[in-house]
Amino acid sequence: MEPVAVDLEPLRRGAGLRDILAYERLCGIPPHRRFVVILTAVLLFAAAMLTGLWFLGRGDILTVAPILGVVVVGYTVLAAGGFVWYAVGVGRRVKVAAFAWQNGWAYADVLERTRRPGAAFARVAHGRERAVVACDDERMPFELGLHHSVSRGQQRATIQRPFAFVELPLPASVPHIVLANRTRSIIPTLGLGRGAARLDLEGDFAKTFRLIVPDGYQQDALYIFTPDLMARVLDLGSGAEIELVSDRLYVYLPAKTRFDRAETMAATVVLAEEFHRRFAARTELYRDDAAGAIAARAGVAVGLRGQRLGGRGISLLAVAGTVAVLLISAGITALSLFGGDLPASIFG
Repeated sequence: MEPVAVDLEPLRRGAGLRDILAYERLCGIPPHRRFVVILTAVLLFAAAMLTGLWFLGRGDILTVAPILGVVVVGYTVLAAGGFVWYAVGVGRRVKVAAFAWQNGWAYADVLERTRRPGAAFARVAHGRERAVVACDDERMPFELGLHHSVSRGQQRATIQRPFAFVELPLPASVPHIVLANRTRSIIPTLGLGRGAARLDLEGDFAKTFRLIVPDGYQQDALYIFTPDLMARVLDLGSGAEIELVSDRLYVYLPAKTRFDRAETMAATVVLAEEFHRRFAARTELYRDDAAGAIAARAGVAVGLRGQRLGGRGISLLAVAGTVAVLLISAGITALSLFGGDLPASIFG
């Protein structure tokens, strides 16, 4: 099979204002997203505030003028910074889109409520994916993008940190297996796999990764994650986490992963090609002997016990934030009840 070759030149070029405007038209991004309305509103608000204070107290306008000046300048700088942040984000997506189109791949600026089977997607009630690239090359069919969770109404508890991802198809369904990163947690794994087995890999791999598998499928996981495969995982994705679920493989990367950089995209393409080839070789003949004869006749490749790890996972950051809020609330309540007598109340 011929080596994978992609054109990275669009990622080496910068995106100008004309490119950003053309991208907004192609993707249907409304003009108000450019923060012009916000900037105008801030300036009008400052002018209205200045006018109102002048009419309320004409004699004191010179006294409050310096304060008003600081407020106006501060809001203007904040609005300008927001506009620059927005333009930089769109400029990065412009480069990724140009790269995808140059190589004949599909691209979407935003996807809402995608139904991917990965645990990191399933626990979010409303997900949004940005700068999604889909490649249909048989040597490395993949999708990649940046995932955000969106909170609406009573869905605030589903918020989690954004992350980048690469999705690869597998030739057969396999048990639900998560290769968790010990040094850099990307997806919430606290509480994921209740009652499941946690395997420590051999050698240096155990310092970086840990396998979470359904109980009874330990040998299946070790059959897939062989030492030679783990060596390449360590080389190509030492800062990543990997999940196998159903007939999909997910590589989770930190949110700061810059797919708009040529070197990052080149490494991602190499990762996609090699992971697709190596994991396909380890899973294409997989059969779950514990699935039973009835499941086999029905075409079910994996038994019910191995299809999903229990639990949805909780973010350690969310747990720490909740504990901090509870401690602060308890401290404020104690101070309001006891005031200055709090030390005496505690120590008698």
